[in-house]
Amino acid sequence: MRTIWLLCSKDLRGWLRDRAAVLSALAIPIVLVLIFGSAMGAMGGEESIGRVELLVLDRDRTPDSARIVDALRDSQSLEVEEREDAAERVAKGREPAALVIETGFAAGTGKLRLLRDPSKEIEQQIVLASLAPALFEARGQELAKQLTLASLDWFDVPSELHPEAREVIEDTWVRMAAIAMRSGWSRSGADVAETKEAKAGANAAAGFEFARDLPKALGLEVEDVAGDSGRGNKIAAQAHAVAGIAVMMLLFGLSACGGTLLEERDAGTLERILCAPGTLDAILIAKLLFTMISGMLQLIVLFTFGALVFSLPVFDAPLALAATSFCTALAATGFGVLLAVLCRSRKQLEGLSVLLILTMSALGGSWFPLVIAPEWFRRLGHFTLNAWAMDAYQGIFWYGKGLDGILVELGVLSAIGLSTIGLASAIWRRRNREA
Repeated sequence: MRTIWLLCSKDLRGWLRDRAAVLSALAIPIVLVLIFGSAMGAMGGEESIGRVELLVLDRDRTPDSARIVDALRDSQSLEVEEREDAAERVAKGREPAALVIETGFAAGTGKLRLLRDPSKEIEQQIVLASLAPALFEARGQELAKQLTLASLDWFDVPSELHPEAREVIEDTWVRMAAIAMRSGWSRSGADVAETKEAKAGANAAAGFEFARDLPKALGLEVEDVAGDSGRGNKIAAQAHAVAGIAVMMLLFGLSACGGTLLEERDAGTLERILCAPGTLDAILIAKLLFTMISGMLQLIVLFTFGALVFSLPVFDAPLALAATSFCTALAATGFGVLLAVLCRSRKQLEGLSVLLILTMSALGGSWFPLVIAPEWFRRLGHFTLNAWAMDAYQGIFWYGKGLDGILVELGVLSAIGLSTIGLASAIWRRRNREA
């Protein structure tokens, strides 16, 4: 037994001396639990999830339409903004949805149009769930009546019986309104009662499907204005998955490439090369070029695979895709080489790179859509190169953006790459001149 404990304690001491191993075993799980706990906690919390942007274009400009806008502003789940370019912004992926109140809505001749980006499924569910109470508050009696009429389809009432059923419903509403007036009910109180009854009836209907039937019941004309409707929103999810894994694995691969500096130093190769004049900068430049080329090759293989297996539209905007891949590889190259010149050993590099890359991938949306996370989480995520690369790739694959539509993302990725390369170069020169 004593021998067993001596052997075990020897291994424990060796493990504790290996900081990279301890970091991987203890710090990484803690960081990942913190990130996922903060993000997933938004799904059950009241204030943790960020508000979803909903643009409103009120063309009717009547008291009825104003009541709808005011009710939407009071929603705890929506961030409402009135804009004339609502449709254009949704089409470009800047906001998930827009509500257009057409001229003549109050008079019964105009429509309520919901313009959507179908790739943002979670946001659409939040928008619909928030629209329902807001519209009930603004149009309680009319909407409750509309729900009752819509329930004919949910209960599979034969179409030949619809006219008779509508007559019964119309007659019932007239009588109920007369009773309400005689009994002295307030309009708001009647609306609340009617709303609850109508919602209960709708939910009880066996054929009711939330995403499909609720917009019809609310009197919304839904129009998908972003992406390729012919291929459906499945392509958006696949594009997110391929791009997310591509960026994360690129970071791992280029950190490993940068780590060859440490391997050459440990093997004594680096010292022999440094004996030659003028090789200090040449070594780092060559390492940057090698890392950059290997990163571009990795991206080419991954996106070609995505095109063949998932039919990703990688050839629809080749210039934009090439520029995004170049800037992403540049940023990842700078990150990998900076870690290599900062770390003193290969094990230290492995532990630190795993911790940072997994953290950046989780924060930057490589693993899951950032919409499920709180607002502060989304903002924090855009301090990583992953988030900017994901925005650019999604803009190309789903929104059909060209080079001019992703200039901001390319600028940020280029700035990250150049700044990290500059910092790595400064540290590299100082350490080797001191040596």
